[in-house]
Amino acid sequence: MKKVSVLLGLLAGLLTGCMPRTVISPTYDFSQMQRIGVMAFSSQWQTLQGVENLFAKYLLQNGFKVVERAQLESVLAEHHIAVSGYLSPQTTREIGRILGVDVLLVGEVSAYTPARTELTLTASRQTQARPVYTQEVMRRPDGSYAGYLRNVGTEVSRSAEVRPTQYTIDGQVGLIAKMIDVETAEIVWIGSAEDSSKNTLEAAENIARKLVKSFKKELTKRSQNP
Repeated sequence: MKKVSVLLGLLAGLLTGCMPRTVISPTYDFSQMQRIGVMAFSSQWQTLQGVENLFAKYLLQNGFKVVERAQLESVLAEHHIAVSGYLSPQTTREIGRILGVDVLLVGEVSAYTPARTELTLTASRQTQARPVYTQEVMRRPDGSYAGYLRNVGTEVSRSAEVRPTQYTIDGQVGLIAKMIDVETAEIVWIGSAEDSSKNTLEAAENIARKLVKSFKKELTKRSQNP
């Protein structure tokens, strides 16, 4: 039963996109990786421009030496090197030589659905019951008459109240990140993940944290089992 629960938990994680999916090169020597250059991530959505800064943040927190995007782009502009789309081996070598980085982190926003608010109508039904009386007259022993109320049943009434209910559907974000060796332009690590939140920038940050944590874990595992 315990094994079944674990499997169901893993399956649920995959279906909801919470678990990062990563692949690391089995032959690349990561011990030579001293500095990482973080490039601008491509995104067709203005809201998620600059998500590469989140990766720079968590790489630094995990002990990596990072050359962040603004510094990198400034130096490249001084040397008249344009970087967009495909990075040729010649371009990556030139970047590595100028900036003294060993690998480049590049990526893209692969999916984005903003959070949205929806309105639904909720009906609540109510039932009320009240006793029904009729006026009666009775004769007293002394011959006089007196009126009184006699219960003759129950009256049931039903009503429905319709109320608007507002709720928020979480936004979703998908990111893909790759590490490229500057000498060979070989992809040495790639990871992807999706997350959802009412705040899509928060979802992007969760992804960056998980992917960097996964990368660090893979490096630690490799160093312990060379």
